[in-house]
Amino acid sequence: MRRRLEERARECDERLTQAFTLLGKRWSGVILGLLLQGPARFAVLARTIPGISERMLSDRLNELARAGLVDRTVLDGPPLGVVYRLTESGRAIGPGLLRLGEWAERYMTPPATRRKKA
Repeated sequence: MRRRLEERARECDERLTQAFTLLGKRWSGVILGLLLQGPARFAVLARTIPGISERMLSDRLNELARAGLVDRTVLDGPPLGVVYRLTESGRAIGPGLLRLGEWAERYMTPPATRRKKA
């Protein structure tokens, strides 16, 4: 019984590590949060996320697609375009992201505030 519990705990830890490795990358949460609002073209995502380069956005979207969270659809032109939308798996993470955002808003001190207190 104890051995099975340890095995389950290890498997859970491995899955959580995998999840946080993906979601902990800069911009991943922001991208998923925007796509929770609905499908978006690449250009719209690039304009909406201040400070992200097109290369970084492309890399993050590809990682999220490989993880099965985002689906990519190429639109026939003109103009050619690409639309990204959450998969079922991506939508399923939505409530967790929203709760994490609520937690962060309540308990995380903004960086500017931290510097002033130091």
